Amino acid sequence: MANSLDSAPALIYIPDINGFTSYISKTDIRIAKKVIPALLDTIIEQNELGLKLVEIQGDAILFYRIGEPPSPYEMVSQSKKIFSAFTSKLEALSDSLPDEAMSLPERLGIKIVAHYGKIAITKIRGNLRLIGEDVIIAHRLLKNSVSADEYLLMTEQYTSRFEEAELDKVFAFGELMHGQDEYEHIGIVNYRYASLKPLFSRSV
Repeated sequence: MANSLDSAPALIYIPDINGFTSYISKTDIRIAKKVIPALLDTIIEQNELGLKLVEIQGDAILFYRIGEPPSPYEMVSQSKKIFSAFTSKLEALSDSLPDEAMSLPERLGIKIVAHYGKIAITKIRGNLRLIGEDVIIAHRLLKNSVSADEYLLMTEQYTSRFEEAELDKVFAFGELMHGQDEYEHIGIVNYRYASLKPLFSRSV
């Protein structure tokens, strides 16, 4: 039996482990079974925006938060917290696991997709599911044309709610780039993105 809740404006926030498929295919499963859950747990533990966890989809974690979107400062702070903890965990795992794990920091990374739109919530046999076009858009954006390995990508539906001066101030640590991709049945999706790497050694 499924129960549905009315649609509501919400932030959809998806941290995704970059290089996951390649890592799994080339690594001893005994090592992967220790590394991947540890990294996913680390990401989940960094929640400072009151995000709600919906599900873990292999290498990605689907979060949402109903209501007004977080400010650009809050968005960067949350993303920095995840990126810093994820990077530190990679280094710790590299030091504690056998030689096969030594190259973890070079093989795995983190990318984050943030989209603001409307969602509907459905419960199927007690499990929460998000539905709606904006949920599809956020998932599609995990496959994009951004050339950076580790980044925060925010759709125009999120960034357009803030003044350009505010975005420029918050993203002073690195260039906030423009990008767009076209998806079947959706069309063109515009977004802004910035590399996360400069955040690791700087405060925001």
